[in-house]
Amino acid sequence: MLQSAAESHAPATAQSATTAYDLFAQVQEMTVEFAPKLGAAIGVYVLFLIGGKLLMKIICRMGQSNKIDDELSNFLGRSVKVGMMLFGAVSALGTLGIDVGALIAGLGLTGFALGFALKDTISNLLAGIMVIIYKPFDQGDIILVGKYEGRVRSIDLRYTVLDYNNRIVYVPNSKLFVDSIVVDDDGKAAAAEAAAEAAAASEAEAAAAATGASPDPTPVPNP
Repeated sequence: MLQSAAESHAPATAQSATTAYDLFAQVQEMTVEFAPKLGAAIGVYVLFLIGGKLLMKIICRMGQSNKIDDELSNFLGRSVKVGMMLFGAVSALGTLGIDVGALIAGLGLTGFALGFALKDTISNLLAGIMVIIYKPFDQGDIILVGKYEGRVRSIDLRYTVLDYNNRIVYVPNSKLFVDSIVVDDDGKAAAAEAAAEAAAASEAEAAAAATGASPDPTPVPNP
């Protein structure tokens, strides 16, 4: 009885060993077949990554040589680098044999949804790029846009920072392309306005002195 049990257990053990060997052989075969594709995919992505870094450095150096705003040139360089990395990732997946058509379609829908959700931020970003490129005003100018007025402290890709009467005002760049802008590039207009107000006040005081009346009479309550 023990001999028959051992004889029945031996074929099961041999079958298990054969199954494990076949599985190991399949894994080894898949590894040998997949390894060249994986290496090629990694190589493609690394090439795109290096190309993106080189292009970013070239754009930043061109911006410095052409006296383009540092923030704008850095933004353009980073955008090119990210774009190259995305192209490299898609190309690497294609090299692995993965169908990237559905992935690209999904990324397109995702990008559309993100663009709709971040439309205000994107609008400010694009407006900031246009302001930096066309320079309708510079730092130190006094501008009036909508209900915001002050001296321009800084200009970045999202906001134009104004400083007026010890207050800091952050104006979204998108408003600069919607509202009209009054620019006083050297402060003469503000100085002339202040001088006009001072002259008007002096004239009022002189007229009051000539007539013997107070320039700002205090009303006397009725008894």
